[in-house]
Amino acid sequence: MSTLSNNHYNQFISAQDELLLAQKEIIEYQRLLNLKRINYINSVSNLNGNNSDQCHISSEQRDLVNKDRFKLFFGNIIPPITRNVLIDHIETAFGRVIEYHKDPVSPFAFINFADASGYNAALNQGSIRIKGVNVRIEVLRSRKFN
Repeated sequence: MSTLSNNHYNQFISAQDELLLAQKEIIEYQRLLNLKRINYINSVSNLNGNNSDQCHISSEQRDLVNKDRFKLFFGNIIPPITRNVLIDHIETAFGRVIEYHKDPVSPFAFINFADASGYNAALNQGSIRIKGVNVRIEVLRSRKFN
């Protein structure tokens, strides 16, 4: 390997390391935003429980915010992993699953947990090995519409 190509290789590795660090920072930031959203929802729920006149958002708005409250992305869902196998492993490892969605063509799924403990446990672990396949666990990413 020549000095020039070795230098390019080192630059490439350095850039990959910087990208990985930036991705970790983004994931942590998204986790903190989710926690703030959960705290906001809980405070509004407490207001609503104490005195319904103090709540300034409608039940429809609250349901919309709560819809994806404990939803995570699970990547690399490939055979031999089936819906039942995936849900059984996730519920055993993290907690109760209340919603599952997987496009038949795509190798990923979206899973809603019943509560914050399952959501946080899965997110903190970051991956789970199922039937010899490493399944990634990530926060949801916002869609970009053109």
